[in-house]
Amino acid sequence: MTKKTKFILTTLWIILSRSYDAYCTNQLTPDLSQEANPLVSVLGMTWTPLLIVLSLLTVYSIYAYYTRVFKPMNLVPPEKGYTFNHFVAYLFLGKKEYWTAILYKFPKDIKRFNTYMGHTLIPCLSFAGIVSTLMWLLINYTNFYGPFHNVIAIYSILIGGSILIMFTWNKKMYKQYLEEIAS
Repeated sequence: MTKKTKFILTTLWIILSRSYDAYCTNQLTPDLSQEANPLVSVLGMTWTPLLIVLSLLTVYSIYAYYTRVFKPMNLVPPEKGYTFNHFVAYLFLGKKEYWTAILYKFPKDIKRFNTYMGHTLIPCLSFAGIVSTLMWLLINYTNFYGPFHNVIAIYSILIGGSILIMFTWNKKMYKQYLEEIAS
């Protein structure tokens, strides 16, 4: 599959799955009184600001993905000797730090930030699209799922899956780094 085809199909999936999620949410709770999204449940957003924020985040994610695919940047450190801990931080920050630095620091280079986000946000959004689409299909078209539906379980799956996706990507990048440094 070409880069362009993969980009188009992935972008379509994200747009369609996010749209389906919004549509089903509107069908179930038009006033958002049962919505679990923290933008609504914690910050109290109504439909208009919610859709604006989610649309802007989706557009940014697609832009970051575009940057990653069509204007790639090498995020890997050029020198050898990085442990996995330091390597993870270097991918994001562009300098040697402990991995925990990615939780509270930002890269100085916006291109690095966009490229990194293109690598990480898109797989996580694609995964979220699968989870939310399956959830809504089960809610709307089965009788057995309703009693089992649980917001904590859904958010645990989303967060756990996203952490696993990011960890797996970091491990893959580290393996490539070790192979390139060894050769």
